[in-house]
Amino acid sequence: MFCKSLLRTGSLTICRTRTCFELSSVAVSLLKNNSSKRQCSSSSGLANNTLKKMEELHGPSFLTSLYWLFGKGYFDITHEMQIEHKKIYGPLWKSKYGPLVVVNVASADLIEQVLRQEGRLPVRSDMPHWREYRQLRRQAYGPLTEMGPEWQRIRSILNPRMLQPRHVSNYSPAINQVVTDFTRRIHRLRDEQGGGLLVNDMAVELYRFAFEGICSVLFETRMGCLNDHVPEETQKFIESVGEMFRLSSVVVLFPKSLWPYLPFWKHFVVVWDHLFRISKMLIDNKVKEIEGKIEKGEPVEGEYLTHLLTSDKMSVTEIQGSITELLLAGVDTTSNTVCWALYHLAREPEIQETLYEEVKSVCRGDKIPTAEDIAKMAWLKATVKETLRPFSTSATTLCPMRRATFLSRTSSAQSAGSAGRTGGSSTRSAPFHSGLEFGPVWGGGWLSWRCTVCFQG
Repeated sequence: MFCKSLLRTGSLTICRTRTCFELSSVAVSLLKNNSSKRQCSSSSGLANNTLKKMEELHGPSFLTSLYWLFGKGYFDITHEMQIEHKKIYGPLWKSKYGPLVVVNVASADLIEQVLRQEGRLPVRSDMPHWREYRQLRRQAYGPLTEMGPEWQRIRSILNPRMLQPRHVSNYSPAINQVVTDFTRRIHRLRDEQGGGLLVNDMAVELYRFAFEGICSVLFETRMGCLNDHVPEETQKFIESVGEMFRLSSVVVLFPKSLWPYLPFWKHFVVVWDHLFRISKMLIDNKVKEIEGKIEKGEPVEGEYLTHLLTSDKMSVTEIQGSITELLLAGVDTTSNTVCWALYHLAREPEIQETLYEEVKSVCRGDKIPTAEDIAKMAWLKATVKETLRPFSTSATTLCPMRRATFLSRTSSAQSAGSAGRTGGSSTRSAPFHSGLEFGPVWGGGWLSWRCTVCFQG
């Protein structure tokens, strides 16, 4: 089911970094039956079931990519750049980003073929700059930076309490407290600053809400993100997360050999130092709390962090590395998804009204929703899924592929590089009937596992 979801929400990228892999000959098979003349560079090889080498693929050079990112202003909207490049080069094209050589795959059929060949130990990205920091500071890898059997071991420990519904439902009380505080804050901001009508910079408020929510689950503590006066340490923690993501996009464009001499690499290290310092402080506080209860003979109760610390399956250092990465994975994904969902619901009052009636019918009066109530809200689930289709939480996710990879129904490609998901194919009219339009509809759409009608773009 997870793979099916990915097929509906993105496209794939095959990439090779010259510093990590041998430059063996890489052949890429291409799509059939492409009538567009501009897309011939990506599809001409299939007529005779032949392979085309990586060097033969068309696409923007490194300088051209830089011009698109910074000259044409696509750095903050790379998903739109992917859509434009697909129009120019077809569903398969090559891009260069510093030391990275990327073959972009923007076809749902090809996504399926790549995902089915990942094997038991898929790798979403090498994350060389993140891994380099951990080596520099002797920090443990987490689920986003670890690879191979060790990655599988970590995920087998982290996943059950984070993904299984019977465990996730235990977080409802903590999340509901955060939601209650958030709605009160929104009402207050609307009345005090927006004349009773508006909330200025809703995206920032949603980011704080997501940060507070994920911290309440991972660290089992409140950070004060929704207070009238956010604690200084918490504010710096929030800013460090955003700064780390911003610098990550810049550092990776340069060869690893130059990183120690780059001023933004030094800033990158300082930001990571702060993230790990705060995570360590919060985890140490929980360790002391658990030790105190044990000394007093009291029962040790808690949720995610408590379970990890008392299970003895991971060291404290490993827990710190994993919790920090889970925090990074949870903040932007939550806030961006809610932000886009609210935006489209505001544009479509009929859909908004339908969702409101569903929530009101399940949670009558002032009842606070439980996990069981959420399970009954089919329209809510459809809205979230349809939001993620054209507006994925990540424009690109690289996934190293270290074996031969089939990229068509009849031909294969040998890749010593990486595969990942980008946002290009999920906004096209095929396989989605409505492209950038949005809106779940009864009898169709996500309610029957198909996307048929969407919000008007």
